[in-house]
Amino acid sequence: MSEKRKIKAKEIIADIKSGMMDQELMEKYSVSQNALKSIFQKLIDSGSLQPSELEQRIPPERLETYGEKPRNLHRNYVFVKLPIYELENLLHEGEVVDITEGGLQVIGIESKVGEKKGFLIQADYFADVFPFSFEAECKWATREKDGRCRAGFKILSISEKGLEELRKLIRMLSLS
Repeated sequence: MSEKRKIKAKEIIADIKSGMMDQELMEKYSVSQNALKSIFQKLIDSGSLQPSELEQRIPPERLETYGEKPRNLHRNYVFVKLPIYELENLLHEGEVVDITEGGLQVIGIESKVGEKKGFLIQADYFADVFPFSFEAECKWATREKDGRCRAGFKILSISEKGLEELRKLIRMLSLS
């Protein structure tokens, strides 16, 4: 009788977070694509990984399998430092990682799932983009190795003028 193979959660999580691609994971752990999918699901179910941490490797049509709905808006990755501030305390500064008209990913601002926050983006040093604010709800949050919080927010409310500025910012600062 053959011995059951073991895959340590900490090891595969470290490989996933280091950017190892699916094919590399399948080769390293000698697993099929279906087995890898099963491992991903177990890591999500246990709370060891958030669905958003697997988003780049999971095709949109399979996201529902992992408890998330497919994206309606294409994610735009910001290629320069873009500060974001909490309206409640403007000393709380974070950085926008990616952004869409419907939401954004922020690093450096403490957040909890379900928490609503007011944000200010003051990108006026980028020519025509005027400061704008909006309200957003935290949909997921994780902790980086350096201790900073990384969180995803859904925009709940933004003025028409704010949306116009957000669209200008997306066009100016992001890579698709």
